[in-house]
Amino acid sequence: MAVLNPPRSLPALGRSIVNFLAGSRRAWTEEELIEAFRPPGLNEAVSSAEGVSDTLSTFRAIGMLCSDTAGVITVSDTVAATGGTLSPAAFRRTLQKHALDLDRDGDPWQTGPGESLTGGARDLLRAMSWFLAQDALGRPLSWTGGIQDLQHAQFPDPDNDTWAITNDTRWGPSARWGQVLGLAAPSLIQAKSGFVPLPVVAINDVLDELPSGTMPIGDFLGQLAAKLPVLHGGLVRASLVAYLPGGDPDPGIAQDCADSSVGQALRILQDRGRLVFDTLPDADGIRLSRFDSQRRTHVTLVRGGMR
Repeated sequence: MAVLNPPRSLPALGRSIVNFLAGSRRAWTEEELIEAFRPPGLNEAVSSAEGVSDTLSTFRAIGMLCSDTAGVITVSDTVAATGGTLSPAAFRRTLQKHALDLDRDGDPWQTGPGESLTGGARDLLRAMSWFLAQDALGRPLSWTGGIQDLQHAQFPDPDNDTWAITNDTRWGPSARWGQVLGLAAPSLIQAKSGFVPLPVVAINDVLDELPSGTMPIGDFLGQLAAKLPVLHGGLVRASLVAYLPGGDPDPGIAQDCADSSVGQALRILQDRGRLVFDTLPDADGIRLSRFDSQRRTHVTLVRGGMR
């Protein structure tokens, strides 16, 4: 089972189910959960249960739910260890850890065809690593507004079965999951619909897990990539770049700057007071944007600030 197929998986519904099961004093089967979250009379269409069913399947695939031989569904030990009801922020970080679990899925760009290509969250890892390699300062992306053309130009095989996002059916869940994970943002320009590779929320989520104090910016970016491996510098992004004939497609990387999605996210977090950047003499640094003239060498994480 994968994340993007079935197409009706709903990560926000997943939080409701996880919290419901974590606080329940009785055992629940899949059929009972479907009835509980799709009450009779609310929607009697034949397909009305698919959203709940697909969500349960997806959350089992990424290890947040599990089922026993009797069909009873429970939260996994890793979710139970978080303790109690998950707030939106705590759920999102837990979801990130499970969806981006390379110990479970390995390198998604080095797997064979068939189920091994999409099992676990490999299809989501492939989609997000490619999406985040696109220009965050360019136009918003949609299936008919850039996604198809960019993949056709960047991937070595015109057969879209080898692409990161193979069809419009999987683009819908890709955009939905990317937004819930904090890796994508909807366009703020009404006339230009689509999504932007902008991981502000995801990066902000992991900042409190990083050590306090000032550190070289290279170390900081490396720690971000270790926690979010679909970012530039992470294993999944590096494997994607090795797979693409033209190398890394991000224009920031091409101009010896930070990746555009990461750089733009860091500038936003700087404006919110979460990060402070310095330029120290005789230290290695990097420009956060190809439009910047000054290189940044060190970063300080500020506890508090706007979230």
